[in-house]
Amino acid sequence: MFSENNRISERQTFRLLTYDLLGLSTLLIPSVLAEVAGRDGIFSIAVGVAAGLLYLWVLGALVKDCAVPFPVWLEQCLGKVCGKLVQAGFFLYLLVLGGYTAYLFADVVLKSLLREESFYLVLAVELALVLYGLWGGLEGRARIYEILFWILLIPLFVMLFFSLDEIRTDYWSPVFTAGAGNVLAGGFYMFSGMVVIFLVLFLGNYVEQKERLLAAGKRAVLLTGGIHAALYLILLGVFGDRALAAMKYPAVTLMSTVRISGEFLRRTDALMFAVWFFTLYALLASCVFYCGILLVQMFDGCLKRCDGRRSEKGAYVATVAAVGALACTFYRSAEWMERCTWLLWHIGTPFVVLVPLLLLLGKGVGKRFRQAGRTAAMVLAVCLFGGTFTGCATAELEDRDFPLEIAVTDREDLTSEFLDTGNKGSRLVDYSHLKILILSESFAGDEALMWEFLELLEQKNEIPQSTYLVVAEDADAVAGMEESLGEPVGTYLEQTFENASRMKKGAYPTLGMLYQECENRRETLFLPYVKKEGKNLVISDYYVWQRGRPCSVIDSGTAQLSFFTQGQMEEYPLVLDDSAAVSLSGVHTGLTFSEENGRKTVTAKVRCSGEWTGAGTPDEGERKRVAEQANVWMDQMAEQALAKRQVDVTNSFRELGAKRDWYFYYQDKSESYEQDIEVKYDLVIDWVNL
Repeated sequence: MFSENNRISERQTFRLLTYDLLGLSTLLIPSVLAEVAGRDGIFSIAVGVAAGLLYLWVLGALVKDCAVPFPVWLEQCLGKVCGKLVQAGFFLYLLVLGGYTAYLFADVVLKSLLREESFYLVLAVELALVLYGLWGGLEGRARIYEILFWILLIPLFVMLFFSLDEIRTDYWSPVFTAGAGNVLAGGFYMFSGMVVIFLVLFLGNYVEQKERLLAAGKRAVLLTGGIHAALYLILLGVFGDRALAAMKYPAVTLMSTVRISGEFLRRTDALMFAVWFFTLYALLASCVFYCGILLVQMFDGCLKRCDGRRSEKGAYVATVAAVGALACTFYRSAEWMERCTWLLWHIGTPFVVLVPLLLLLGKGVGKRFRQAGRTAAMVLAVCLFGGTFTGCATAELEDRDFPLEIAVTDREDLTSEFLDTGNKGSRLVDYSHLKILILSESFAGDEALMWEFLELLEQKNEIPQSTYLVVAEDADAVAGMEESLGEPVGTYLEQTFENASRMKKGAYPTLGMLYQECENRRETLFLPYVKKEGKNLVISDYYVWQRGRPCSVIDSGTAQLSFFTQGQMEEYPLVLDDSAAVSLSGVHTGLTFSEENGRKTVTAKVRCSGEWTGAGTPDEGERKRVAEQANVWMDQMAEQALAKRQVDVTNSFRELGAKRDWYFYYQDKSESYEQDIEVKYDLVIDWVNL
């Protein structure tokens, strides 16, 4: 039971503020940072967090001097007229922020969970939940958030941990390329996402120990900043800066890229949506709550004869109605949404920062705060203005079809499968459990058609990004082999990739990887080329997707050498010309870039464990000869791949961040990269069974 004394503890304050800070910012800020600062966005996060701590110091100084509720204190400091004008400014900021949060809340629900549901119904339900929560008072909400805090955050941390396996650290480099202006601009946006911390001004009279309010705020800012830094590095390492910049909700997308084997558990983004559900709900409830307080104070003369509690509840209802109207406006007009978003960033943020600064530097505080306040104001001005210038659904389960594989052979298939699904009858096609997309070779080789295909799939957002892609000469024939295989083709191929292959499952390209490469253009991907062999399906070759474009078909041996070089094979069997057989594993590869007489060389320094699988026990001289022979064989395979197919088996282009002059040279000349280089291997085998 709640004590119902309208007071909350320091721990509850910390968790309430953390909820308010996390939801909106973790959804939107990563893609903004990637667009503005790219790989240097991590430094923008540091700038934004530092500015947030300085701003919090200013707010803490004001709270110490504020013995009455903040809206009342504004009138005492500024006079009745000016005080009410400033109250109106805070009210409008919170109202627009609440409307945008409500729109975003409903939009994420529709895109991630209830794609066929009505926006207005989802919006009405969430606003009703907000009213229900506000009826219980601030203490009741704080207690619920306190209970749910780690229940929600621990699964988020677990999912982020599992996503570490998807990170390509090459996407983190090179750094220091964005420029100071871009880093400051990113810091401004990061700070704008955290400026909601100004709500501590309103919490001063609700906290049991006001002197502990600043400590709770610091912990909330630091925890939020740490989550942002970890999330940004993971998103950058998984998607790359260009793909990240093009995403709308990259954190939700990340959840869908974490692959979990099994028949049903595919949409981990839906499972993890609870994090954003409650954090967005918390921010929306806070906006309505403080808008209600401001509304009552602004019209205190009209409401002085009314019961105070009824006045607040009436203000909540009026605010919820206004928030709902704004959310509907944003839904119906993208132009209005963009305008209001711009106002939040560029007008709202300076307003909620400058008002406390001016109060601090004016008569609102004593002399002991003014000198430090001026220093904080100067630093904040640089950070701010430097940046400025630079589940359930409408159809029941029995009325749904859940395809596990889809064959796409031509434009007609593209239209019938994904554009005209609503004309197929009463049954709804649900792609959320799709395991495999089978592309015909002619379709995969048509660059314009593939771009149209990927753009359509990304826009509709109905197929999990963890869906594997394969290429076949006759996609329809492969998709129709369920009877001979004895199980769905999608299940058979997924199990082949994840359980019956020497390759790690991360080696096989997914739909999400193709989305990313259309933006990043740094990676060489190998799509399995499957064909019928009797009653089974086998991987005969691999189709190369190079830096966002279809390239060519290469043999399985060359592709496996590439997988081995990149550490994507558990075990690499190698049979040499004289029948000497070895099994290589535990590979560690480092690439070095050199240039001599105008010839560029990429050297793959490979160290691995070797197990002799041939007949007899070789002596030291034989082992050395076999290692040299394997090195020569790898050199020949890499040379043939470059000469015949223009494919670099080391995938070195993505690591050019380590060679800055090459990196900048090939930004606009990537098509000539394979023509300009040669690849050499430096193989060292540590024998383990001799």
